[in-house]
Amino acid sequence: MVQLDAARTVARFDDPGFIRTEMDGLSDAQVWWKNISFDKTTGRGSYLMKMAPGTRSNPHTHTGTEEFFVLEGDLTDHDGFSYRSGDFVSLAAGSSHFSRTKTGCLLVVTHHGATKAIDESEL
Repeated sequence: MVQLDAARTVARFDDPGFIRTEMDGLSDAQVWWKNISFDKTTGRGSYLMKMAPGTRSNPHTHTGTEEFFVLEGDLTDHDGFSYRSGDFVSLAAGSSHFSRTKTGCLLVVTHHGATKAIDESEL
């Protein structure tokens, strides 16, 4: 049996170690993440995300469900639907979007499958 202290990961938004996310075509994007359990190979797991004011994500399609909780700030999807602090969001497998924030936001994100980059014209 694995000892609980060896199996536990705890992270906070004020912890050091957030890494700036590289997004194709968005070299100025101010988006940082801190991995909790996300596996890039499977596209499954969770991470903390910080988006600076005026930032957006790349357009992408979900091969599995994406869920996120907005802890702080605002987030608006490309179709104009806005999320705010306290919203828990679940986007079904096969859904496509990109999001932007006016004031910045803090998100807890969980993926249940990989994402595939798409062109904005595909939305």
